Amino acid sequence: LLSLPFATMVAGSYDIFHSIGQEGILLSTILFSGTSIAFFFGIYTVMNVFYFSNDVEEILPLPFKSSEIVFGKFVSVLINIYIYTGILVLPLIVYGVVSKANLIYYLYAIIVLIITPILPMVLSSLISMALMRFTNLSKHKDAFRMFSGCLSLALIVVFNFFSRSSSENMNSNEIINTMTKSNNSLINSISGIFITNKFSAYGLLYNNELKGILYILIALILSIIIFTIYYYAGGKLYLKGIIGISESYSKRENILEGGKVNRLIKTNSPIKALVMKDIKVIFRTPQFFINCVAMLFYMPAIMGIAMLSGGQLSSLRNLWISGTKWYGIVISASFISGAICVISGGAGITALSREGKDFMISKYIPVNYKTLIHSKILSSLCINEIGAVIVAIVLILIKAKPLLFILGILCAIGSIALITFLGIYIDFKSPRLEWEDEKAIFKKNYMPLLMMIFIFILGSLLVAIAFIIKNYILVFIISMIICIVPSLFFYKSLLKLANRIYNE
Repeated sequence: LLSLPFATMVAGSYDIFHSIGQEGILLSTILFSGTSIAFFFGIYTVMNVFYFSNDVEEILPLPFKSSEIVFGKFVSVLINIYIYTGILVLPLIVYGVVSKANLIYYLYAIIVLIITPILPMVLSSLISMALMRFTNLSKHKDAFRMFSGCLSLALIVVFNFFSRSSSENMNSNEIINTMTKSNNSLINSISGIFITNKFSAYGLLYNNELKGILYILIALILSIIIFTIYYYAGGKLYLKGIIGISESYSKRENILEGGKVNRLIKTNSPIKALVMKDIKVIFRTPQFFINCVAMLFYMPAIMGIAMLSGGQLSSLRNLWISGTKWYGIVISASFISGAICVISGGAGITALSREGKDFMISKYIPVNYKTLIHSKILSSLCINEIGAVIVAIVLILIKAKPLLFILGILCAIGSIALITFLGIYIDFKSPRLEWEDEKAIFKKNYMPLLMMIFIFILGSLLVAIAFIIKNYILVFIISMIICIVPSLFFYKSLLKLANRIYNE
């Protein structure tokens, strides 16, 4: 999703830039994008590895200098960041192919990929250390993880948007008219604070000349000097910021004053209490919030950029001029869109697994097993049906007629319910209750991928039916049958599973 639009932009625009002697700007843009990604993801990763990991209090009493601890953790973070900056590999290879570069270019590219994340990682580390040194952010770990996790998803979407926009607009004559006619002078305009990018870009550009290796050596030496300074300065900052890391923020309140007890202690129905408890756990646990709530917006945002950008929104709005012949396709698309929203989220697929070792409490509380399974279904639907709101927004953007809007929303609600029931059924069939960290629930879980294949098969079948029948009411009825019949089957199967799981 990130590499391909970028590589396409490089391949499609190289000849234009080369013709005016500005092909170096492509290399500079590639490296700047890599350092920007490393910088933004670096702050999140540094915070988690340097301050919020479980080994901090175990390492501090050991006979290590603070600079040595910083070195070890920095290398650990750098390895993670190399995975993110791996999106640069394909664009750099494409540039080498279209520019007919020799073998030396690819050797330089390997060196550049190694040194590119170092400067942004040093900057993000120093910023994080300064934050932890002079603020009490360490006492708000969950809030920071939740915010930074959502920010990471947002950055991926934003980067995808700009990559797509660049690939669409790079061939316009306006870019050529704004460029200076001098030889590759635009490299300097994009480097910004990441000074090593400029020398790396020149090194790659002049790979067949002696000055190319000089530029690469300058970039390499600069990176070593920057890291050496960081090694000593970072150790002192880190030690001061890590003190008191185990403390947590808490708000104390006297509930005996002002009649607060009556407001806090009230009787609820068992199912309402269980639903509210499950929803609160999702919203208060960073990993659950990111994977169950924030991820609902991820796939729609990525696909929305592809479908609604570049003037395509106006084209979709003009569909209604020709009457109702496109209604069936839109109903099918609503079915698929609703399901895709839920597939990328994990509220249903982790309904039981989220309890972990606390699952035993559910077996002992005086609540009927039907109430327990109904609470799981309702809490998962409350989260997942956010996808129906997203579909509604898209239908409003394309100015769908009122009747089509209602039918599309109903199809989205139905497909979301189907995927939710399927996810809960899979989770109850083989729950993952033995975990120490919330991340373990989502690691190596390939069920969402299988569910996506399943929904694409159903969706493709529905689109084919819409093309053949050309009767949107009939397409709507078939869609609802596809949603309702399997959902009822999974519901009845869940009752049997819940009886076995909670009572045996």
